[in-house]
Amino acid sequence: MSLALTNKNHILTLVFFLIILAFHPAQAQELTPITNDLTELSLDELMNVTIVSAAKKEQKISHVAASAFVITDEDIKRYGYRTLGEALQRISGMYLSSDRNYDYLGVRGFSLPGDYNSRILVLVDGLRTNTILYDQAYIDATFPIDVESIKRIEVVKGPGSALWGSNALFAVINVITQKGNDLDGGRLMVETGSHARRKAYLEYGKIFAGGLNLSGSIAALGSDGENHIYFPELDQPGFNNGLAEGVDAEEAYKGYLTISYKDFGLLFNKSRRTKTVPPAAWDGAFNNPAGYTVDEVSNLEINHQKNIADGMNGRLFTRIYHNTFEYYGDYPYFADGGWLGSYIVNKDQGSSKQWGGEIRYGLDPRPELAVTIGLEYMKSCEIIQKNYDDAPNYSLALDTGDAGAYHTSAYYGQGEYSILDNLQLIAGLRVDDYSTFGEQLSPRIALLYSPRLATTLKLLYGKAFRAPNNFESFYEDGYAMTGNPSLQPEEIKTWELVFEHNFSNHTRLVASLFRFEVDDLISQVTIPALPDDLLQFQNLSGTVRSDGAEIQLESHLENGISGFLGLSLADTKELAQDSRLNNSPTFIITGGVSAPVYSEKLYISTNFQHLSRRTSPTVDVEAYTLVNLAITTGSLLGNIDLSFNIYNLFDQTVNVPGAGEHYHYDPNTDENILFNIPQDGRTFRMQLSYNF
Repeated sequence: MSLALTNKNHILTLVFFLIILAFHPAQAQELTPITNDLTELSLDELMNVTIVSAAKKEQKISHVAASAFVITDEDIKRYGYRTLGEALQRISGMYLSSDRNYDYLGVRGFSLPGDYNSRILVLVDGLRTNTILYDQAYIDATFPIDVESIKRIEVVKGPGSALWGSNALFAVINVITQKGNDLDGGRLMVETGSHARRKAYLEYGKIFAGGLNLSGSIAALGSDGENHIYFPELDQPGFNNGLAEGVDAEEAYKGYLTISYKDFGLLFNKSRRTKTVPPAAWDGAFNNPAGYTVDEVSNLEINHQKNIADGMNGRLFTRIYHNTFEYYGDYPYFADGGWLGSYIVNKDQGSSKQWGGEIRYGLDPRPELAVTIGLEYMKSCEIIQKNYDDAPNYSLALDTGDAGAYHTSAYYGQGEYSILDNLQLIAGLRVDDYSTFGEQLSPRIALLYSPRLATTLKLLYGKAFRAPNNFESFYEDGYAMTGNPSLQPEEIKTWELVFEHNFSNHTRLVASLFRFEVDDLISQVTIPALPDDLLQFQNLSGTVRSDGAEIQLESHLENGISGFLGLSLADTKELAQDSRLNNSPTFIITGGVSAPVYSEKLYISTNFQHLSRRTSPTVDVEAYTLVNLAITTGSLLGNIDLSFNIYNLFDQTVNVPGAGEHYHYDPNTDENILFNIPQDGRTFRMQLSYNF
């Protein structure tokens, strides 16, 4: 299918532009670039802080057609966030689950166990990082940007497919890296902590004579992991009385480089992570150190941006990119299906490569009107899945070759029109054309009203989609799973009312009421087969609906004290069964406060998160409250910085629901035992940094 518009698309596009051009003029307003020190901003400036993730351009946060938030590098430092996922938990309605191999992000009560974060879109400097094989968005140690290299994290909740395409169902998360002008020098950091944790990190950035802007970092992380992990559902002799011992090790290496010169830019990032797997999923040999996974990702982009038609603020942006992904998994299992005897190593592999490009043009043809249009193209160069038992019992179960390779083309447009000085209409439409299943339309519309400078009301509607990925469509090993090439995209519709208010120069309140409905949800179901039942991904016939409310208060005071408090309520259920979705808390409370105790050179910070009880395919998991403590310095000793962190301060016992693969066969009962996943107990971390 080509990029040519169908008659229906012609009409939609024409109506869209007629609407935004039909109103009367209003005055344009200046923007304030983002700064990490929000305490320096006046009320007017605070309302005009800008982000780039919502509209693919610099835009006032109060004019974003969504609930939008910014997490700064100062937030990351003061609270001691170790991963992208940990930082995201400070946003109301967001929560983490870990299967002790990967971390998963829940948003607004939706986090199906084992979904690989496929329903959020994660970007680095605007470049998509979700892998095309699994749609996986890494938020743990595999994420290719170390948290020390993050300048800020932009979080835009709600559907984002109108500009970004697939995966942007619940949120778009854009990680902005440190640039040469942010660093102007270098830093060497070493770290140690619980479970023999060790980390080394080096960064450098500078603007050189002639305008060359360069920045980059490298990091290496290692940990022996928790020594004794207790799985209560497996407490019997055949499973070492439920104890996984010495099988939680992790190693990760990553780095990034950004270069910009005049109108040209280059960004590159790469990571490789190896992790042993305590749960031994898919009925693997429990408590066996031979089981591990390796994930390797790399992303390369070359871009060019140029101002055109200065009188109308014209901006032309082009990029080409190439992404690669490789995964290896060794899964030992007992040959006789019992608990004794020799084991066989099953090897699971996947890889993908793609290249693509984008051309985007934005301009302000009239003071009251801003328009962004763009074209994108992506082609998968390789998508391969393979599964086999290793020698001497070699047996090939799966080899897809390059089956499922595809390409996509897309065009999009968004218009922002100031009807009045305090009333703005935003409307957008994107059409994605897949070689596999055809066209997908993603509209959005928003009405923003500011009765006064400090207050904004937003009425929002959007539709987003996620295309079925290669793993869901073609993974068929004949043992546990069978493929489904006829899968269709899942879709979400979201309605939201947002209230934003600044109580003072440095305190911001964001509250929202929302409803979303997911149709054709892609989920694993069990189908009867011989000799054993098989799992298959299918489009569910029913609707998943969530009705909820969120509120978040953020404050950055002039005396150096900062804090945040968030509350999320969500009733997320499958309507046909009238049952609550697995791993969906009814309410979440999150908060934190950071205060200087010695000028601006020593800070004490604490944060907490409380999650209510959640349903699980096995035993429901109980509510819990996690509290973390951080002590950080700000150049207390000249060029040397220190930090000390305690996580899960009160050593709470925490479990999260397991996914479909989290089971073990019990030969005594001839049944599969499903189990939940224990999370980390109390741990600590210490850092020493030298700035040069």
